Amino acid sequence: MPPPKRGWTRVLDRIETGLDWMLSAIAVVVLVFMVALVFYAVVMRYAFNNPVVFSYDLSTLVFAWIVFLGLYVAERDGAHIGLDILHLLKTDGARHAIAVIRQLFLIALAGYMTVIGTQLLLRTGMQIPSMRISARWLYGSLPAGFAMLTLIYLLRLPRIAFGHKA
Repeated sequence: MPPPKRGWTRVLDRIETGLDWMLSAIAVVVLVFMVALVFYAVVMRYAFNNPVVFSYDLSTLVFAWIVFLGLYVAERDGAHIGLDILHLLKTDGARHAIAVIRQLFLIALAGYMTVIGTQLLLRTGMQIPSMRISARWLYGSLPAGFAMLTLIYLLRLPRIAFGHKA
């Protein structure tokens, strides 16, 4: 039986649930938009012989946002590739220590990728010609996605460290 939830774990659960709801809603809206855009572009090209010039670039931009915000959803669902060797350890203490170290490593890695993505975002001065917008709209998906991933890792660290949820 899991340990009873304390006040701080309920707060963490509420924050995580709110983020889940918000990102799921955004993902659904963006995915529906992308499908509608691609459908519209195909119909315009093949039915009316009038291609939508910006459809490829816009669908690429939207897809990048879906992928990088999907990092959070994949972590929430436990869908990231992993190597689970903790069950091979004999003692609970060793298992717990490795779980905490793993979580700290994931926080550092996701945080580092957020920094790298932000640097890339700030360095880019290109424009997407078909839409006449900055390429920063595309590159912004990288730090945003990894920032959300860092956030979920941070939200889960106290529960892992104190044995509430591994």
